Amino acid sequence: MKKLLSTLFLLLVTNIYAHTLIMNIMDNDDNTMTIAGTFSTGQSAVDALIRLEALNNGAILFQKRLPDDGELTIAIPKEPYQVVLDGGPGHTIVKEGIAPIDGFDVTKITETKQPKKLSKNMTSRNSWSLPYIVLISITLLLIVLSIYVSKRNTDKIIRMIQESKQ
Repeated sequence: MKKLLSTLFLLLVTNIYAHTLIMNIMDNDDNTMTIAGTFSTGQSAVDALIRLEALNNGAILFQKRLPDDGELTIAIPKEPYQVVLDGGPGHTIVKEGIAPIDGFDVTKITETKQPKKLSKNMTSRNSWSLPYIVLISITLLLIVLSIYVSKRNTDKIIRMIQESKQ
């Protein structure tokens, strides 16, 4: 029984440290934007790759890794684009880009094809993920196990009391 609980605990601990990538895009109101990348653990996404991709042809308009402070300020492109933050396998976020103050170039907008499907953004944090499902399952298992052990011990005590009365 102790081995089972130890194994379950070790599995639980490995899932606790799971994290998701978060990207914030802030408009600086001067035709520049600041892109910040962090993990849900609070750790900065240093060295994560930032790419600006044109929606009309998929061309890469800008590409650079996040510096040590986890933020990068860049000029807003004149054509429709999307921002991709790639923090490694399973840690990629795609968001629609901010429009410049004067709006996008009209000729670029008319050439725009159907944009690539944007991946889950911050709303994905509200969805059920494997670590949460495992944590809830283990919690329920421990509750059921504690009820079983409690009932068994209570029955044992009741039997002992009845035997002592006889």
